[in-house]
Amino acid sequence: MKEILAAIWRQNFAGAGCSRESLETELKGCVTGEFTSALAKLEDEGLILLEGGSISLSEAGRKMIRVVVCGGVFDILHPGHAFILGEAKSMGDVLVAIVARDSTVEKRKRIPIVPEDQRVEMVGQLKPVDAAVLGYEGDPLKIIEEIGPDVIALGPDQHHNVEQMRSSLGERRLNVEVRRISEFKACELNSTRSILERIIERNYPNPQGEI
Repeated sequence: MKEILAAIWRQNFAGAGCSRESLETELKGCVTGEFTSALAKLEDEGLILLEGGSISLSEAGRKMIRVVVCGGVFDILHPGHAFILGEAKSMGDVLVAIVARDSTVEKRKRIPIVPEDQRVEMVGQLKPVDAAVLGYEGDPLKIIEEIGPDVIALGPDQHHNVEQMRSSLGERRLNVEVRRISEFKACELNSTRSILERIIERNYPNPQGEI
């Protein structure tokens, strides 16, 4: 049942709306008869709303699933990103990745190597991610208000003060749990900086233009 509820949330969040046909397309393993029975049961229990051909979650249905968000730059993707996103997804049923805008990254770190439109597209294709969106410059909680998640997952190396974040969420009347992922994926190239340093170290591209 949760799989169907999560799919309904995903499709409506994507903005295209949700219908019986789009659900069946996404949930390819469902047997038609069982799928029809499941939808009928969800409607009887007041967990979904059927209006014409559109399907959405009721307030009670939304409470049945946990939506998790995880933010980051995701500039040059590496195994550490995949690990963090996988850990974040394990905290709930749906994962939305919030990708920092170029202007935000430039103010905090440096000009990103990969532009924001490409970063959000790449992150959205990763297996643990159900949806990827760009954040807002100057107001990190604005996107949280729009998504309405249950959990914010922080990476072990993200310099956010958990208590301060909880306080800011409370001031905006956002009832969101903040959890920090304690583990980190150990690998040789686990940051954009280390990848760039390796490229420079190997003198690529070299003056002769050879690969």
